[in-house]
Amino acid sequence: MLRLSDARNFFILIPLFFLSSYDANNSSSIAIEIANQPQFTVNKGCNITFDPKKNELTLGSKIAVNAQFSRARCIIRINTSSTGKQFRLVPLAFKGEVKKAPAQVAISSFVVGDQPNRFLYESPLSGTPLKFDLTKKILLTNYTSKGKSILGINLVLTTTGGELEVTDIKFALQQK
Repeated sequence: MLRLSDARNFFILIPLFFLSSYDANNSSSIAIEIANQPQFTVNKGCNITFDPKKNELTLGSKIAVNAQFSRARCIIRINTSSTGKQFRLVPLAFKGEVKKAPAQVAISSFVVGDQPNRFLYESPLSGTPLKFDLTKKILLTNYTSKGKSILGINLVLTTTGGELEVTDIKFALQQK
């Protein structure tokens, strides 16, 4: 037999069910938007952020090597397969300072499956602190394509008793 309290609970739960169904529809459209964005990953020791609204990668805090920590590495990957669009990496800024020589910066940007664009900067063996700007030395990558949808940046800083800081990194994810 149906009790009055069961009927009351039924009439309370029905509107709540419809309200939650309405919210689920909104959140699923947000999930579809997120799924259509490039997916960004970076290794643990590297403070690089990706702004999906601007389609830009930026350095959050400087990357440094010195006599105690003679090597630093950043591995960045951007998976564009879920977007159905073609992208390439465009360097906007890559700057730093050799505070004490010797030091090296090796950077490559590429579409996974293509030949990487590599650049190696070696500081003079001695001298005063030296600022560097490698932005124009880093080549643009090819556009992604079907089967080749992952963009990558590999960065390695090394020194043998010197000191080096990378202070500014910015790459744009340019759509074709």
